[in-house]
Amino acid sequence: MNAIKTTLAMALVAATTSTMAATAVEQKPATVVEAVKAQAVETKTATVAAAKATKDVVKNQVAVAEKATETKTLTIKETTKAKAVDAKKAVVAKAETAKEATVAKTVAAKDATVAKTMESKETVVAKTEAVKDAAVATKDVAVAKTVATKDAVVEKTTEAKDAAVEKTEAVKAEAKKDCAKKCAEKKAEAAKAEKKGFFSWFKKSA
Repeated sequence: MNAIKTTLAMALVAATTSTMAATAVEQKPATVVEAVKAQAVETKTATVAAAKATKDVVKNQVAVAEKATETKTLTIKETTKAKAVDAKKAVVAKAETAKEATVAKTVAAKDATVAKTMESKETVVAKTEAVKDAAVATKDVAVAKTVATKDAVVEKTTEAKDAAVEKTEAVKAEAKKDCAKKCAEKKAEAAKAEKKGFFSWFKKSA
């Protein structure tokens, strides 16, 4: 704006100076009116020239300002675009890093779960084997006790049977002995009775 005012003032000064010089050169103007008309025409011409020069200057300044604004806008746009690209790259890189970290954590958690599962499985298998071995050992002890008890029962039964057989044989022998004694006594009594009867009959006959 200051440049426009300066240009306009310079144009007016130049026009006035030119008019004054022209007036000074003229030795005898026809009339004062003609001199004033001439001066007005020259002033108008100078004003038009100054206005045109001012317009050109303004137009030039507007063009320069528009160009500068366009350049500045383009620069801002490119800068914004570059920042947007950088921000997008940063977001993508951050997302990739987060994704890799998540994958690593997931893999680690999975490995830990597998390891824990295997450890638990091995523990369960070991406990099962221990319980199984204990059961087998208990069964073996029970079988051994049962066999021992059975052997003891068989042995006692056999001893009792043998004792009973011996006792039965002894009773039979004793019974045979008593029977033989009684039979002998009966035979002796029968023979004595028979003898006694014979003598009785003989006495009667005599």
